[in-house]
Amino acid sequence: MSPDFLENLAAAVGQANLLTSHDDRVPFDTDWRGVLDGRSLGVVRPSRVEEVAETVRLCAKNSVTIVPQGGNTGMCGGATPDGSAQQLVVSLTRMRAIRELDITSNCMTVEAGLSLFEAQEAAAGNGLMMPLSIASEGSATIGGAVSTNAGGVNVLRYGNMRDLTLGIEAVLADGTIWSDLKKLHKNNTGYDLKQLFIGGEGTLGIVTAACIKLHHPPSSRLTFLAGIKSVQSALSSLKDIQGRFGKIVESWELFSDVSANLLARNCGYERLPLQATHPWYLLGEIALYDDGDEDIWAERLVEMAGRMQCDDIVLAMSQSQRENLWAIRENISEAERAQGKSIKHDVSVPTGAIPDLIARVLNSFETRFTDCQINIFGHVGDGNLHINAIPREIGVQIGADTAAAISEFVYDAAVALDGSFSAEHGIGSMKTAQMAKYKEPPALELMRQIKAALDPMGIFNPGKVLT
Repeated sequence: MSPDFLENLAAAVGQANLLTSHDDRVPFDTDWRGVLDGRSLGVVRPSRVEEVAETVRLCAKNSVTIVPQGGNTGMCGGATPDGSAQQLVVSLTRMRAIRELDITSNCMTVEAGLSLFEAQEAAAGNGLMMPLSIASEGSATIGGAVSTNAGGVNVLRYGNMRDLTLGIEAVLADGTIWSDLKKLHKNNTGYDLKQLFIGGEGTLGIVTAACIKLHHPPSSRLTFLAGIKSVQSALSSLKDIQGRFGKIVESWELFSDVSANLLARNCGYERLPLQATHPWYLLGEIALYDDGDEDIWAERLVEMAGRMQCDDIVLAMSQSQRENLWAIRENISEAERAQGKSIKHDVSVPTGAIPDLIARVLNSFETRFTDCQINIFGHVGDGNLHINAIPREIGVQIGADTAAAISEFVYDAAVALDGSFSAEHGIGSMKTAQMAKYKEPPALELMRQIKAALDPMGIFNPGKVLT
């Protein structure tokens, strides 16, 4: 590194946007959960793609590695620097422009630092919907969502970020600005290069803008909470609705009685708005496109509940009631946090294998891991479950050896059912060992070849995804 490296960086982005003091760096050096605590060389906050490009050129010239960062809401350490004080964090949060919102083509071109919530609000203000919805959408950014291929509660109907991204702009390892922000749904002209950067976690380049597909929102939504006896009931009812009425279900969320008990203990939910307690709960949301459909669908849901042998179901009759039902689901993570440090797992299996996976997990916790409880919740409609080990008593830590054994078991169980050890949270620095264990050797080799071709000096996010 040359003596004038930091001076040149300051000239590129402005002295006020190069943060080098400890206090200024802390929010960028630590992941939001407080699990990882890095130490960067500094933090650069560019406001234009040209400033990102100049930053990358300076880093390449001086062999300084880069950690791209959006809203810093990731779950696997993908945006956290290591402790060497040699990595430069490039924060995109000043790049927040909406370059274009095309209501005819149903898309918007936005810069990487725009939050998901701001994108949702901009789309809604023009009669459209940006459907990606995750718990951290107030802080999470478009660039981070693209780079991690974010999922969330609406994947069942609208897909994840890969399905919503029409084009991207990115800065490559030599500082070249590559722009492919076309609004096209069909573009069969060779390799679809944007797909390398979607889900690439900043290891191949820095995503600086994206063209995002928008949808027409439904005229209303029917939201309900039901107590159910089995996981199979949730899957059967979803198949029933989709088979008879098509792809109208937006969300199909499952959580267990353990989740309900944690909510009661730690978040003030003494009881859920149902008549009784149940082994499982289903939160569903159906998109309606005719204002007269609400009563019809209320009758259909009651009929469906009868076939499920469920006589305990509540429908949201107003927007505030809808928000209250969703708050139950969204507060599960907070209820876990209040209980103590949990061992989190974000896995997916084919939807038909969900009951088998849950049965294996519950049986193992009853016999092998009796010192902690298992909390299962997630997006049952698309096969993505969060299987988290929780301390039985507040303040009691799960031992490191037990935690490692639990994680190995959960990941082994998911992969044995032709599933994935990471459904929507990515790899980052925390799951590289699982990549080496579970990813097929030919796939790993192809990924390494792509990394070597696009980032030959290894300046982008070293130690993340691949080791």
